Amino acid sequence: MRLAYVYLCTSDTDTAGQRMAGALQQYLAHHGLPQEKFHATLTRAWILAVAHFMAVTPPCPSAQAFLAAQPRLHDGKLMLTHYSRERLFSASARNGFMSPDIQPIPRHASSSSRPETLA
Repeated sequence: MRLAYVYLCTSDTDTAGQRMAGALQQYLAHHGLPQEKFHATLTRAWILAVAHFMAVTPPCPSAQAFLAAQPRLHDGKLMLTHYSRERLFSASARNGFMSPDIQPIPRHASSSSRPETLA
């Protein structure tokens, strides 16, 4: 979450998502872990969630302060309010981003060049 916050402080959601995906894939390679551990949908969805909470939270002096202000981001099951287990844990979701099938992750004008809700 901290890295997502840092990337989103300096980039739009698309760029932050690309940077996060690259960082995670480099981490896996560096540690000799299988690339299959990378999950495209979870990576993108968490970037969108952090961007949403950044948009609705007063500016914070650090990632630590932001995460303290938004305890919902500590809930590992948060994405299950947007995705069914079947969709989220499918091979298709692991290999490429899939949109939520329960409820959209809110999008904000300040977090993307497209100020609509991700459906």
